[in-house]
Amino acid sequence: MKIAFLFLPLFRLALGELSIAHAAPPNIVFIYADDWGWGDLACHGHAELKTPHLDRLAREGTDFHQFTVCNPVCSPSRTAIITGQYPARHRIHEAIADHDSNEARGMPDWLDPNVVTLPRLLHQSGYTTGHFGKWHLGGRNDDSAAPRPAAYGYDASAVWVGGGADVWAGSSYEKDGGPAGDRGTAHSKIHACLMSSAATEHALRFIRQAGDKPFYVNLWLHEAHHLVAATDEDKLAYPDTPEPRRTYYSALTRADALVGKVLALLDERNLARNTIVVFSSDNGPENSHPNPGDKFYYSVGTTGGLKGRKRSLYLGGVNVPFLVRWPEQVPAGRVDKTSVISGVDVLPTLLAAAGVAMPGDYRPDGVDVLSAWRGEKFVRPQPVFWDWRGTHASDVTWPELGIRDGDWTLLMTRDGGRIELYDVVNDRGQARNVASSHPDRVRKLTEALLQWRDTLPPLSAADPAKSRRKRPPTAPTKPAPTKPAPDRARAFARWNKDGDDALTLEEYRDGLADPTHAEKRFKAFDKNGDGKLTREEFVGSTQR
Repeated sequence: MKIAFLFLPLFRLALGELSIAHAAPPNIVFIYADDWGWGDLACHGHAELKTPHLDRLAREGTDFHQFTVCNPVCSPSRTAIITGQYPARHRIHEAIADHDSNEARGMPDWLDPNVVTLPRLLHQSGYTTGHFGKWHLGGRNDDSAAPRPAAYGYDASAVWVGGGADVWAGSSYEKDGGPAGDRGTAHSKIHACLMSSAATEHALRFIRQAGDKPFYVNLWLHEAHHLVAATDEDKLAYPDTPEPRRTYYSALTRADALVGKVLALLDERNLARNTIVVFSSDNGPENSHPNPGDKFYYSVGTTGGLKGRKRSLYLGGVNVPFLVRWPEQVPAGRVDKTSVISGVDVLPTLLAAAGVAMPGDYRPDGVDVLSAWRGEKFVRPQPVFWDWRGTHASDVTWPELGIRDGDWTLLMTRDGGRIELYDVVNDRGQARNVASSHPDRVRKLTEALLQWRDTLPPLSAADPAKSRRKRPPTAPTKPAPTKPAPDRARAFARWNKDGDDALTLEEYRDGLADPTHAEKRFKAFDKNGDGKLTREEFVGSTQR
């Protein structure tokens, strides 16, 4: 009789393991916001912002407070997500821009499509895959040389800041997309208000059409990247809130409602139980400007008290929201304040959840953190690293290298001339640099960080994309004609806000999608050095 009682639990356990082994692979929805700060959620303590659908996601899943992205700006952060490797390994250190700017920074024009990617591995394992929203891994809609999302393993896509089908095409918002040359831009109010809506419409259609196959879909939102904009209808949610907070809150609440549409469709189709939904952001909030006419005026996101913002290796630049819902697998209503998780962990963890093996010759930088997702005790077996090669324009953007090992984060310049050490568990705001009182820890972390740095491609590496980049066969070998380039003429008219027929540095910088090297490029245009760009200097110049 005792043997029977002992056998029964073991028999049930075996049945349970068998059912898990033969369970259908989970669907995956990865929602990636843009410049959405850790503090920009009601469930993270924001007193005014309304984010009911993201709060629901947190209630029905787990909120990981120690998640960090692998770079404090867009393109490299996204590279880490889909490759499972640090973006510096692919020489993607900043936002991918035009060819000349990329070349000047030692960057390729796009992520190499031959690298291992999450969507390709899932696609090869029977998933149908889609990407809708921001791309920013190389190319523009009119760049015939840039690989399309399909080259990375996506069955369907509609994007902005990328090649191939633009997000407006085939959506009910197509009439609002503007002329073909302007589609996908975020620099007009109508585009900024509708881009994520168009992307969500594509994603919802993709989920409906997936049929019986498991699906993996990226929905990469515009909010809260500049231009932050809101319609009068959006603003009804905040009637008494003064600007610029009213517009910012309204835009994020609009995006939150789009997340709600995805959750509602999963409920409607009885897919929620076997669907992993992840919400995160590519980096911390943008720096706001006080001038109401500036494009960053409405960028008033919050870090929740964390130091630094976008472009900074302090936590405010890399510690972002990370919510995971997977019913019966990920505990509901749990707040995890201890598990150290990184953007490079997304690929190995989702593959583990889907039961997909990694290629034998592939070496991820991330680790499978499925045990942490499931609420088990998790101790990260290796450090997290950062490499920042962008601007150092403010007092929080000086760190160029960073390492987190356990509770400790060390930040340093590339030459080691400045080093700071923080206990980021007990000092989450990074207010107390304790490097001087922990010399042994500083030495060990510095050695580990420099050893990792030495595994990266050198700063002067040649650009392999140049040899692959297609050039028009009729490209002239003589200097280009001096007639105005139509795109630059249109840009001049759009950026010249005060109508004085000359661009100031501020106007020029505000017009650029990536202002990192604005001052250097401005000076190249400014032939007479008077601090202004005439129409002739800007439109008639061959400088890019």
